[in-house]
Amino acid sequence: MKKNYFNYLLLVLVFMMGIMVSCTKEGPAGPAGANGTNGTNGTDGKDGVDGNVSCLVCHTAVNMDGIATTFDGTKHASGTSFAYAGTRDGCAYCHSSEGFINFTRTGVSMAPATVTPLECVTCHSNHTSLEDGISAPMRPVVNPVPSIAFPGTVYEHGVGNLCATCHQARRASTYYDKYTEPQTFSRTFTGDDIAMYQAHGAVGPDGSMELIGDTLFVTFDVPTTYVYTSSSHAGPHHGPQANIFAADIGTMAGTPFDRDHHTDCASCHVATELAGAGHGFVPDVAKCNECHGDAYDMGAEQVEIAARLHAVGEALEAIGAIHIAEDGVHPMYASLERAKWNAFWNYMCLLEDKSDGLHNFGYAKQLLTAAESALGI
Repeated sequence: MKKNYFNYLLLVLVFMMGIMVSCTKEGPAGPAGANGTNGTNGTDGKDGVDGNVSCLVCHTAVNMDGIATTFDGTKHASGTSFAYAGTRDGCAYCHSSEGFINFTRTGVSMAPATVTPLECVTCHSNHTSLEDGISAPMRPVVNPVPSIAFPGTVYEHGVGNLCATCHQARRASTYYDKYTEPQTFSRTFTGDDIAMYQAHGAVGPDGSMELIGDTLFVTFDVPTTYVYTSSSHAGPHHGPQANIFAADIGTMAGTPFDRDHHTDCASCHVATELAGAGHGFVPDVAKCNECHGDAYDMGAEQVEIAARLHAVGEALEAIGAIHIAEDGVHPMYASLERAKWNAFWNYMCLLEDKSDGLHNFGYAKQLLTAAESALGI
């Protein structure tokens, strides 16, 4: 009896589930609705510029090969400093392509995982438009450019801000002239440095040298009226061109370069009339003569300043401030009277500028005159 009751109950449950399934089953689709109204046709786009008319103004094989060949011959591309300086966080943004690109995007100098010398994409970005008026796209930089040596100061060079980002001093003279109490510093020298320091070493009024075996022990005495050169790489660092323009890097300030008719670095150094569309960065003096005329001989001015700079260099070597070798000028560790040290600093600023005064003739002459007076030449 119990078994029959259980079977009866099971049949009831199955019957009820069947009813539930049939109640929830989707019915047939209804009739289709009326068609909607067609949308409005869009406006026809403007025809683009023929690539043969726009792109091939610049992107011919002859032109691009000429630019690449010329650029590859410059220190920007052929220099070797990227191999070591590009791997340092503080140097990477000017000494490697990847480092510079990252700096323009983030404002942070950081050594990249891959280090290569500068190339086209270092300074050039992608075109934002391919319509009329296409020009070479430049990588955007902070505008104006903050000074590294003088925090709070900025440099405005138009398109040349791309150049001024790196072509500026890393330190001011106050980096070395910072002691308010008398100091002494000890160093040792070996090899060829021994004879160099024995012949020209500037050790200060109470400094000393002692040769023990193959090592020269030197004590530099630095009273408060002297300045100590604490590195064989002393100076503003390479390329203080933006500072010479601004007349702020020497031990005395001067008059900034006349910018009324000189808009940016590229207007002189990337003249398209030159081979390789100016990518050798050789200044186009012919453009200068368009305004100054032949009566103003800038070449002669440069020759005069180069001769004066050379004479100052010889005088500085004689007092132990620098050593002039076949591979260039090397600052020496030295304790010098303040006026003579100022002459050394001003000399290094003009030497590293590499324009023989052209970037600011007035300021170059001012610094040279002060150096000549201090050195008695």
